[in-house]
Amino acid sequence: MEEQPNPKTMLKKEDWGGLTIIALLAAYAFPPYFIYLMTMAALTEFAHLWTTRLSRIDQDRFIAFEKEFRKGYKMEKAGQAREALHWYRKLEKEFADLPQAGKLATLQIRNLTKAQGGPSPKNSNKPRPQRG
Repeated sequence: MEEQPNPKTMLKKEDWGGLTIIALLAAYAFPPYFIYLMTMAALTEFAHLWTTRLSRIDQDRFIAFEKEFRKGYKMEKAGQAREALHWYRKLEKEFADLPQAGKLATLQIRNLTKAQGGPSPKNSNKPRPQRG
């Protein structure tokens, strides 16, 4: 049996694939902190996509809510605060099963009642103490 000649370089001794060479060149071209930064950015974005809880139907309902909410906002800017308040209360009841929409309507109702100087919606059912 003949002995194979001893290669002078490692490239002749190993089977080097194109992907291996590209990986080595990439590690040389991009420093480790850059690779770490890009990995963290990708993981953060995947986590963001993972935690998005609105289905397509809920997104469509939320878009419909925004269109309706805009009508109340235009009333408010036109100086029709009472009508806008009534509109927001209607929206709050209509979109009660969509938490984001209900919360926005509730916050807008609170802001309007504070601006008008009336009681807040939470305390409207409680009797006021009489001063005498």
